[in-house]
Amino acid sequence: MKKVTPIVPLIKSQYAIAFVDILKQIDSDIYPTIAKAQLPENILEPDHDYVPQLPLINLLRIIGEKAGPNRYSQLIWQVCRQVLVPSYAEKLKYAKTLEQAIEEFSVFFNQESTHSTVKLRHLVGRHWLIREHNFNIEKLLDFRELFILTFMIELIRNLTKREWSPAEIVLTSDNADELKKSLLVEDSIFYVNRSVIAISLTSAELAQPISLKLGWHEAKPSEPRRPTQFVDSLKQALKPYLGLGRLSIESAADILGMNVRTLQRRLKAEKASYSNIVENVLFTQACEMMTDGNIPITRIASSLGYSDLAHFSRAFKRITGQSPRAYRKQFQLLI
Repeated sequence: MKKVTPIVPLIKSQYAIAFVDILKQIDSDIYPTIAKAQLPENILEPDHDYVPQLPLINLLRIIGEKAGPNRYSQLIWQVCRQVLVPSYAEKLKYAKTLEQAIEEFSVFFNQESTHSTVKLRHLVGRHWLIREHNFNIEKLLDFRELFILTFMIELIRNLTKREWSPAEIVLTSDNADELKKSLLVEDSIFYVNRSVIAISLTSAELAQPISLKLGWHEAKPSEPRRPTQFVDSLKQALKPYLGLGRLSIESAADILGMNVRTLQRRLKAEKASYSNIVENVLFTQACEMMTDGNIPITRIASSLGYSDLAHFSRAFKRITGQSPRAYRKQFQLLI
């Protein structure tokens, strides 16, 4: 059986932007922090669907360091309650009970996530909402575990419209005391050093009716296609960075949290090369910009890292079969 190459963990840009927005509350100049976290400096521009997961983890860690434990937990609660949880809750269409809502949410989340899975499991008379990593057992740092648990708890509170705390919480770390304070769940029982994160629910809680907000079921803009192959996920991860020019394989590997040889080995397993991946992403962006007749071809070339228009034109023709001017002309004829 062919070994599956793990895809690059990605986060939807809209969620990353929500965390950049909370950064603004504690930092008047956000861009040095964005650079330190290795997020793309154009993160606030809605031109890409995903960013790599690791820079967002870096951002959470930096926010935690800047804000301190109490302020950090307040900021995470705020972004979960006001942005992230509502963004999922508004997708629910059919659920009548909390159990049905969790099952429906799990479908949406698992279709969207590139690196983790949530599920509702029923074990020996207990019910658990579980979050686990898709490719390996993951021991999370406290600031990440706090975010995941805050999201899970606030999801239940949002759906039931009441303050609620789980009777039992499962952690991958061993820092139950700090998390108990941050989550404000003094009566919950914690189980530590496990392979997943989970919260318990009773049968009575799962049977609770929920009320979907009017208008939640209305048509929403189409969701970006979730990458399922390593090469596709790498293209999505690189896209926001390549919009600012070329990126060396060393820089890309650093942003993705792997060494260069690992990246090259994974690409070789998929019969691909880094230079071809970069060129493919760049020229997809070039083709998109080419449809806008107001953008000079020289600017398109320079924005993609070509200092010489002739070099860009030759590369563009090799990939598309047309010169940049001929490619643009065909779109002008359609208008």
